Amino acid sequence: MLNNQRPFKSRFFSFLITFFLFVLFFLLLNAIQTVKVTKVNNIIVENVNSRLPGEYLKEIMPTSSEDGYCKLNFRLPAQLFYSKDAISGSPEFEENSPYHTLHDVIEGRIDQDQPEVTYATHLTKEFVLYISEVVRYWEGPVSIAAYVADAEDVKLILEHMLHFCYCIPEMSRVSLHLVFKKDFQLNFTSTRTIAPANCDILNLEQLNSGPDSDISYFAEEKSPSNNNWYPINVCRNVARQASYTEYVLVCDIELMPSENLASRFLEMTDTFSCLESSCEKRVFVVPVFEVESTENIPRTKAQLLDLIVSKKAVYFHQFTCTHCQKFPGLEQWKTTDPGDAITPLLETRREIPYERWEPIFIGTKNEPLYNEQLSWEGFQDKMLQMLEMCLAGYKMVILDGAFLVHWPGIKKSRRLKDESWRKPYVRKNQRFYNKLLKGIISKYPRNLYCKRVD
Repeated sequence: MLNNQRPFKSRFFSFLITFFLFVLFFLLLNAIQTVKVTKVNNIIVENVNSRLPGEYLKEIMPTSSEDGYCKLNFRLPAQLFYSKDAISGSPEFEENSPYHTLHDVIEGRIDQDQPEVTYATHLTKEFVLYISEVVRYWEGPVSIAAYVADAEDVKLILEHMLHFCYCIPEMSRVSLHLVFKKDFQLNFTSTRTIAPANCDILNLEQLNSGPDSDISYFAEEKSPSNNNWYPINVCRNVARQASYTEYVLVCDIELMPSENLASRFLEMTDTFSCLESSCEKRVFVVPVFEVESTENIPRTKAQLLDLIVSKKAVYFHQFTCTHCQKFPGLEQWKTTDPGDAITPLLETRREIPYERWEPIFIGTKNEPLYNEQLSWEGFQDKMLQMLEMCLAGYKMVILDGAFLVHWPGIKKSRRLKDESWRKPYVRKNQRFYNKLLKGIISKYPRNLYCKRVD
């Protein structure tokens, strides 16, 4: 009896050891993969279930042409070389701006079959991977103003752009403009003058290796001086004013458009009528939503409504800034069915009770500029522009069948509470805000419905 038990115990312990080694091997392999992904994920502000923008590129092979799909200027791709004559100031302050702009580092091309509505956006190095998704979902031209604070910013952004230029045919529609401080000299020599071996974004991680590879969020560790903040409104103005088309959608680069938004919008404008005297002060609002990180980006309104019903989608910033993107007619918008078309839902003004609304809209380059003295870190960066549009008598047409979706992941925390580093920037923005407010109010007739925002 005892002799029969020994082989059994021996086999049992062998099984335990084998099982233990298997589990250990699996955990080690998973840890290696996690580290590999984390290196790339350093350049993304929000980790969305390890789903990185541009992951689809691993299935694509690069072009073998010298410059890929992009029209490159200033001696790219080998280096960046420009004369002083190529530099301009900012749209609001021009040569008196503390920032310089180098336009059309990459120059977009418009084909006859492209809808002439430009997606105008801005970025820092942390958001560069989103470019690959924007060109995937947007049909028309894309104008990007990238803020570069130092040589590492220039290197990372341009190396990524060159990678995309070899891998994504839609990059032919992209224009890239660099925004930088007056006292900064742009300098770039490429480590890649030929096409990459493949288009997988994981190959970009080597660009972030070395002693300076720890990429932190742009302003979190900086003091709120005049030089250390993200000039978001300078970039917005640059991207908008550099657009080649009459219609421009100015928005953040993490916002993905609904299916055929640009072409369907133009179809809507063919039948949209308004009095000629009032057409100039009318913009078209594109509602913005956010979805759970477990979900794919909805492309149609039906897909989006299914997510809203199942509580997997909400209007943008519903839990962090309830007034920012809650638009008039929201509940009505949820019940209508425009089919495959984009139609006007209703026409409104940015007045009480929506006096703190910050809509994202399709307009032109004639709308008031964004106030360039306000920073992203201090909030309220779009508030004065919206107030001025209200005082100037602008009408807002809410679009049905069109929407934008923030890259998956719903923010559910109060930002200022969770990001205490912002407080000095908020105070700084408020000082600029109060000063600029007086100038704007003096330009227009009094309108108590616009309500001065403090």
